[in-house]
Amino acid sequence: FCGGEGCLEFGRTYHGLIAKTGLYGDEFVNTSLIDMYAKCGDIDSAVMVFNQMPRLDVASCNCLISGYANCGLFEEAFRLFMNYESWGNKPNSYTYSSMLAICGTLSAIEEGKQLHAQVVKMQYLSETAVSNALLTMYCKCELMADAESLFERLPQRNIVSWTAIIHGLYQHEGFEKAMRLFCLMRESGIEPNDYTFTIALASCGNMKNIDNCRLLHGLVIKKGMALGEFVGTALIYMYSELRETDDAEKQFKEMGNLTSKVSRNALIKGLVQNEKANEALDAFSEMVRKDAACDEFTFSPILKACASLPSFMSCQQIHAQVVKANFDKNTHVGSSLIEAYTRCGSVEDAEKVFSRISAPDVVSWNSVIKAYSQNGNPRRAISLFRRMIIKGFRPTGSTFLSVLSACSHSGKIQDGQEIFQSMINEFGVLPEEAHYSCMVDLLGRSGQIEKALDFINNTPIKPTASIWRPLLAACRCHNNLRIAEFAAKHILAMDPNDATVYVTLSNMYIEAGLLENAENQRKLMKLKEIIKEPGCSWIEVNNKIHKFFSRDRTHPESEKIYDKLKQIMMLIKGTAYSTNADSLEVKEDFCLYHSEKLAVCFGLISLAAGKPVRIFKNLRVVVHVETTGNGNVLSASLYASTPVHPSQCYYQRSSGTYQLDSAYCVIVPISCQRGQALGSPPKFAPDQMVKSGRLTQLHLIIDGTSDAHKPLDKILKTNVHRRCPSCSSQARERHILY
Repeated sequence: FCGGEGCLEFGRTYHGLIAKTGLYGDEFVNTSLIDMYAKCGDIDSAVMVFNQMPRLDVASCNCLISGYANCGLFEEAFRLFMNYESWGNKPNSYTYSSMLAICGTLSAIEEGKQLHAQVVKMQYLSETAVSNALLTMYCKCELMADAESLFERLPQRNIVSWTAIIHGLYQHEGFEKAMRLFCLMRESGIEPNDYTFTIALASCGNMKNIDNCRLLHGLVIKKGMALGEFVGTALIYMYSELRETDDAEKQFKEMGNLTSKVSRNALIKGLVQNEKANEALDAFSEMVRKDAACDEFTFSPILKACASLPSFMSCQQIHAQVVKANFDKNTHVGSSLIEAYTRCGSVEDAEKVFSRISAPDVVSWNSVIKAYSQNGNPRRAISLFRRMIIKGFRPTGSTFLSVLSACSHSGKIQDGQEIFQSMINEFGVLPEEAHYSCMVDLLGRSGQIEKALDFINNTPIKPTASIWRPLLAACRCHNNLRIAEFAAKHILAMDPNDATVYVTLSNMYIEAGLLENAENQRKLMKLKEIIKEPGCSWIEVNNKIHKFFSRDRTHPESEKIYDKLKQIMMLIKGTAYSTNADSLEVKEDFCLYHSEKLAVCFGLISLAAGKPVRIFKNLRVVVHVETTGNGNVLSASLYASTPVHPSQCYYQRSSGTYQLDSAYCVIVPISCQRGQALGSPPKFAPDQMVKSGRLTQLHLIIDGTSDAHKPLDKILKTNVHRRCPSCSSQARERHILY
C-alpha cells in the first residue's frame, strides 16, 4: 500500500516496526521493503535493504531492477542483471520484461537483440508479457520490420500485443497499416480498450478520411467510450486534424464535467492550428473563468494564437496568467512568449522574457535573435548570435535564417557571406530553400543583382519560386528590367498565379515608358482571373480589432478619421521640407487614403495620450528607401498635429523586410558617422515642434508577405543632415515626400 500510494514516511514507520518485531530477516518482508522504497523513489534505502539481506532471491533482484529503471539508473540496472548468476539466481520472465523495457527506453538495440536471443534460449517467448516487451522494444528502436515479423510469429496475442504493434505503426506514420491491424484485431475477437481506440482515432485523423473517422466515432459511441477522458480527447484531436473544428467543439461540449486539462488543451491547439485564433482565445478565457489548471501545453498554443492575430493586449493578459501560474521561467512557454511579443512588435518585452528564462535552450536563443532581426535591430541580432555560440549553444537552421536576414537588412554583405559559409563548413547545417532565398536577398538588396543571379545559378538545389522572388524584388528596387523579366519568367513557370509578378512587371514597364507591355500584364491577369490580395491594415483598441481597407468609409468613426487625416495633411503642407511642395497636391489623391494611414488616424483619435499605436498590415508596402552600407532603417519621424503625443506605430513583417510607406513627409534617420543609431528627439509642444522643426517619432515595422512595389515616380527624395545627439557627428537622414 505504501509503495503504491507513495507514502514514504508511513513506509519508514512500518520499516521500524518490522525491525522491532524481528521480521527483518524474512525474504518476503525484505523484498516488500525494497519494492516500497523503489516505488517511493528512495532508491538509496532500497539498496541498503538489498545489501543487508542474508540471501538474495530473484524476486528481490527484480524489485531493485525495477526501482533502478523507475529512477532512470539504467547502468546500475544492467550491472545488477549481469550479477544474477553470481548470486545463484536465474533471470525469470519478469526479469527479461524489465530489461527489455529498459532497452526500449535507451534505444539500446544491440543489448535488446542479445536479450532476445536469451529469451528464445530460455523458452520465454511463449510468455505473453515477455513477447509484448520484445515487441514494444523493437517499436521504440524504430525497427518496424523486425516488430512486424515478431508479431506474425507470436504464439499468443492479447490486447497488449495488438495495441503495441498498432501504436508502433502509428508512431512511424504507418497509419493505413495501423488501421488494417485494428480491423484484424476486432475480427480475431479481441475488443479494443481505451488506449487502442485512442491510437486508432489518431491514425484515422492523420489519414484525412472523414467517412472512416465518422464510422470509428460511431463505434466509440456504441462502446460507451466517447465521453471518457482519453477517447474523448482523441476525438477532439481527430476532428482538429480533419479541420472539422465545429465537430471538435461539439465533442468537447458533450464531455461536460468530464473535460480535463488535456481535453481543453486539445481543443485550444486544434483551433489554433486551424487558424481560428479568436475562438482559441475564447476557449482559453473560459478555462480561466472556471479556474481550470493551465500548463505549458496550454500556454504555448494560446500564445501562438496571440502571435497570429497579432494581439498585443491579449499577449499581455496571457503573460500575466503565465506569471500567476509560475510558468514565466519555463523554457517552452518563454520561447512562445518571445515569439508572440516579436509578432506584436514589442522587442523590449521579448528580451525581458528571455532574461527571465531559467535555462534558455537553443529555441529560446533563436526566438530572441529572430525578435531583433524582425523588429528593426539587425545589429543586435548578429551580436546575440555570436554570444550564443560563445555560450556553447550550437546554432540550427532557424538560427542562421534569422542571422542571414539580419545581415541583409543591416547591409553586412561580407558578414552574411561568411556566416553562410560557416553554417555549412563549421556547423554542418545544410542550407534549405529559405537560406538560399535569404542570400539572394542579401546580395540583391545591396544592388549586386548580377552576383545574386550567379548565386541562384550555382545553388546545389533546383531554384524554386521562393528563391527567385527576392531577385525580382531587388530588380524592382534597382530598376533592372532585363533581369526582372528573366526572374519573372522562372517564377511564373512554377507559380503561374503569382499576382505580384504581374503587378511588379507592370509597374516597371510603366516606369520604363513601355505602356503597352504594362497593359499586357494587366490583361494577362484579367484573362487568367488572377486577383491581387487587397491590402488592409488593422489596429487593436480596447481588445477589439479594427480593420481598414484603402478609401474605407465603413467604420463608424469614419468622419472623425478623415478629419484627423486632413488635419495632419494641412500641418504637413505648412511645415514639410520640400524642394517641390506642389508634389503633395499631385500625389495626394492617389496615396492619401491608404489603409495604414486610416488605421493610424483611428489610433490617434481613440487611444489615450502617450499610448503606443500599433498598426499591422497583410501586405508589404514598399518605398525605395536607400541606406548606407552600415546603416539601418530604424525609424521614421512624422510631423504630428495637436494634440498628438509620441506614438509608436508597428508594422511587422514575418520575413523581416522593413521598408517605409507614407503619404506625408517622413524623415528616416540612418546612423551617425560612428554607426550609432539616432536617439528619439526631445518632446516639444506641437507649436514648438512646428517652429523648431523637431519631430515626434513613430517607429515603423512593415507587416505582410506580398512583393508588391510602388513606382519610383511616387517619391521625391532630398538629402539633409543633422547632428547626432550622442557624439555630435553629422548624421544622415532621408526626407521622403509623396
